[in-house]
Order: sequence, then C-alpha cells, then structure tokens
Amino acid sequence: MLQGLYLYEVILMIGGSILFLVLIFLLIWDVIKGKSITSLLPFFLFPIIMIGWSTIKSISYSNGTVEIQKTADSLAKNPADTTLQVKLEKSVAAFDTTRATKDTVALNAISKAYYALGKYTDATRYNQKTLAINPNMQSAINLKTGIEKQVAIKNNFNKSITQLNTCLAAIDANKGQPNTAVTRQIIGTLKNIKQPVYTDATSSLVIAKALASVDKKEQSMQIVQKVLEADPQSQETLQVKQNIEAGKYKPVVTDSAQTKSLDTKKFNLIIKKAIPVKQ
Repeated sequence: MLQGLYLYEVILMIGGSILFLVLIFLLIWDVIKGKSITSLLPFFLFPIIMIGWSTIKSISYSNGTVEIQKTADSLAKNPADTTLQVKLEKSVAAFDTTRATKDTVALNAISKAYYALGKYTDATRYNQKTLAINPNMQSAINLKTGIEKQVAIKNNFNKSITQLNTCLAAIDANKGQPNTAVTRQIIGTLKNIKQPVYTDATSSLVIAKALASVDKKEQSMQIVQKVLEADPQSQETLQVKQNIEAGKYKPVVTDSAQTKSLDTKKFNLIIKKAIPVKQ
C-alpha cells in the first residue's frame, strides 16, 4: 500500500490513520458520557483527506506500473504496432519514475518498456537499478540477457551499414563501373546482415541504395516505401526514391547469378519516428 509513496505521503497516511483512531475513540467516549458528538464530526474531514490523498497516489502509481508492464509485453510480441508504440511512450513519459527509486517491480517494468521500444541504453540503466536492489530477481536477470543480445545485434548491424556505405562510396568513385570485389562485399553484407527490432531511416536507406546497386530494385523500393510510411515528408527519402527510379544507383553486377542468394532475403524493417520521452 505504501509502495511508490514519497516520505511525506507516508507520514500523511500514518498520521491520518492515527488521527482517525483518536477521533473514533473520542466519539465513543462522548457517546458513553452522553455528550453531543456534533462538534467532533467536522474533524473527521482531516484524516479522510490525509489518508485519501496518499491512497489515490498509491493506486495511481500501482496502476501506472501495471499499465506499462502490460503494454510492454504486448509491444514485445508485436513491435510493428504503432498504436502500442505511442501508447507505451506516453505511459512511460507520464509515469513518475522518482517514486520507483526502491521499487524493483516498477523499475523492471520501465526497463522492459524501454527494451520493447528498442531504447537499449535506457533499458540497461533501469535494469542495472533493479539488479542493484535485488541481484536475484529472475525477470530482471532474463531481461538483462535479452538487452545484451539486442545490443550486440544492433552493434553488428551498424558495422554492416558502415561497410555498405564504404562500398557505395567505392561505386560512386568508380562511376558505376563493375567491380567484382565490391559487388561480392555488398551481396555478402546484405545476405548476412541481421536486423535489429527497430531500424532508423538513414540505415534503412543505405540498405535500399545497396540493393539498388546490385540490381534488386524491387526489394530496394519496398524499403524506401516503408521509410516513407514512417515519415511521408522526408526529403531525403523522397530524393533516394527519385534516384532509384531514375537509375542513379547503377547495378554493378555483371552476372545476375551473383545476386540469386538475395532473392529470398526478407528485409522486414520496422522504422518508427522517435517520440520524446521524459527521463
């Protein structure tokens, strides 16, 4: 009941409870003595307010924790659901995290929320706070493993994007002339790239341009379309789309068999616009 309450709110609740009991005792005493109880009744308003205020805050805090937990679980199962993304972002932003300083359940729920949103730095921060209080909390331990796995995937993904950028720069320097080594590197990187849960627009466009450069225009345009769905007004994306359609990213493949391994590769990228979240 006292979970998530500030010290002054705990004092208010305890003080209100004591005052209420004292007033009950005085009320019973006056009844026994045959005295009027009318003068005592207004004083009951004070303990009711004191207890009620703290109770409302405690209930609001508990409900907020449960709401974050449920929404995070739902989003983890369906990360492409933009409605859940926005709902969870707003729930975390509205939650008074300062109340959760010693509450491992709330801290773990916040960590799980950031994890579901793909914000692994924030997820790690709250996970560390949780484990610092209770190192044996199994759900927090499991979450720590999940965060570390996704961070590794994200880091490897970023390395792949850097490699693709280097290859695209080499193609541009060669003015689109066939280069077997560059072609193989692009195909190998695209084939083996492991996608994180969420992908930023810039990285997604690098993949799109790389696909266009190895004669995979259809797959390339599918990615561009996903980026546009996330931000229809993005001038960068519109320019890349125009360049692909105009054939600016000239295919550097001389043998179509080289790209056969990419035919079944699915780039199920989830691109979402960032919503500011209160830390």
